Amino acid sequence: MLIKERQRPHKLVYFEALLRRTPSSHPSHPELKENVRRRAAGYAGECWFDKICTNYNTDEPYIAIPDYSIQGHQIDTLFIFPSFILLIEIKNISGFIEMDGDKRQFSRTLNGVITGMANPDDQLYRHEKQISKLIDNKLPVIGIVVFTNSSCVLSVKNVERRVIHSSGFPYVLDHLIAQHRNSLKHDPLQLSEFFLSLQPPVQIHEPIPLPYPILTGIFCPDCLSSRMTYSRKFWRCSNCGGKQKNTHLPALQDYRLLIGNTISNREFRWFSGINSRSNAAAILQSANFETVGNQKSLRYIISETGLY
Repeated sequence: MLIKERQRPHKLVYFEALLRRTPSSHPSHPELKENVRRRAAGYAGECWFDKICTNYNTDEPYIAIPDYSIQGHQIDTLFIFPSFILLIEIKNISGFIEMDGDKRQFSRTLNGVITGMANPDDQLYRHEKQISKLIDNKLPVIGIVVFTNSSCVLSVKNVERRVIHSSGFPYVLDHLIAQHRNSLKHDPLQLSEFFLSLQPPVQIHEPIPLPYPILTGIFCPDCLSSRMTYSRKFWRCSNCGGKQKNTHLPALQDYRLLIGNTISNREFRWFSGINSRSNAAAILQSANFETVGNQKSLRYIISETGLY
């Protein structure tokens, strides 16, 4: 079973917010858009893999920990079975994929363009050594590279670890379970508690200084880039005629990610485009945010809602 749900990576959420707030004419926009596309594809591949795991049926007890991170190691999914541990490196890449175990080379050919990439086989080698050390080699630690994009074609040469399409993962699991059925067994739940106890505390992400001025305003969720105005307790779009009551909440999450997790009445008026101090106060109070300070120094603490 999956011990927890996979969360959207913070860097993906951050760059999505920065892309929304970057003018399309800015020189950084194309590179930023590609960055978001690539990170979103990676996350989509991980979610697809999770779906396969959820639908996998076996009598063998196991625990899966997504996004396991420890001591400089980021493991896409860590599986704990009674007789072995499985480390999964997930790749959502299209094109013709070549892995050469002798040259330690990993490349993708797409539309006639060859691109070299970080070798997932080498990443798994590092992970296997670290996990084996943590458990004093009590169980076999096995790494597998899983490709979730059904259109990719794999060419693998002299690679010891399994490199497979995600559709074949249940077959590989059945084979591994049968292979290790009579091996020394450990309690997966106990081992999962041990692994989770080693994870660092939840990281608090501080906004980094913005490299350029960002777009302000409350964007229409239907027109996407059209700015809305506030009138009679609703945000109204002059472009499509739509009206929304809480469209400021996603904008406040952008502010939290890009600028800071507290906001004053004056700062909200600047960011949202509202002129009325009383309207700004009413909107911020309706969000039920915690506050610090009082009167002129009052600041609202923007909570994480819907970010991940």
